[in-house]
Amino acid sequence: MRKIKNTIIFMVTVAILTMFCSCCKRSEIKLGSGNEGGIYYKFADTLSDIDENITNIRTAGSQANMRLLKDGFINMGIVQSDVLSEAVNGTGDFNGNKINNARAVAALYMESFQIIVPADSDIQTPADLKGKKVSVGEEDSGVAKNAEYILNSVSLDYNMIDVRNMNYQKSAEALKNGSIDAFFVVLGAPCDIITQLSEEMDIRILPLDDRTISYMTNLYDGYYETVIKAGTYKGIDEDVKTVGVKAVLVASQKMDSDTVADITKMLFEENDQIKKRISFANNDTKFATDNIPCAFHKGAVEYYNSIGTAITEEDQI
Repeated sequence: MRKIKNTIIFMVTVAILTMFCSCCKRSEIKLGSGNEGGIYYKFADTLSDIDENITNIRTAGSQANMRLLKDGFINMGIVQSDVLSEAVNGTGDFNGNKINNARAVAALYMESFQIIVPADSDIQTPADLKGKKVSVGEEDSGVAKNAEYILNSVSLDYNMIDVRNMNYQKSAEALKNGSIDAFFVVLGAPCDIITQLSEEMDIRILPLDDRTISYMTNLYDGYYETVIKAGTYKGIDEDVKTVGVKAVLVASQKMDSDTVADITKMLFEENDQIKKRISFANNDTKFATDNIPCAFHKGAVEYYNSIGTAITEEDQI
């Protein structure tokens, strides 16, 4: 009888310990990123290396990430702040399809609008893209929307260029072999895809003039005048004026607060590790929290409050 009793106690103890361990282990976090030539994919890959619970999910980019988040296919995503703004307000490409479950975690870095052409191209300004073969990024990507805005700023639209929807890697390859005349990129600078391309062929980045910059910054207050510094890429010997937009990490409202707080903390406490792969990764909480177009996740607010970064009441859930 004692032997049976001890066996039962042992089995109950094992069951309790198994349940305890299962509870302690976090569930898989599916993080929507972008195409493999972009920074979103690289950033998500870096986070998954730091936290084994994070799985990098390749997607078409910002717009796709918002829709996947809404439908529950991913728990977190990286998106441009302008796409995030349209999604949570039900405007633009999200007209009638408002995303209610997205919550901000942090702005990760500033992305720069880059229009890449061969160095010997006769294309000098965005207006010269008329009639040209131009890759504007994948469908459902933020860059496709930004390309349209830049074209509109010089009285062009998609009907006035030969549009190609290609990811960054295919765009770079197409520019090298001459099958396109230019392609749009919205990435932090320097980015690997353009760095490599500049080593393989002579390129230029089209500067944006004051009219286009004013058009863009008036269109959305989350667009910023920025500069791609001389020397960022091989052959870029002068500063290039352009426009930037924040890349923002968002989470589903349903995500556990402790998990989101831990990930927010990781972004800052593991920033040196992240910077080894993404040199321009942000480590400033002011940049991370200023001018973000949706409410912050409760877990992120808990972290920011713990380090003395105030989140205004209207920016909380």
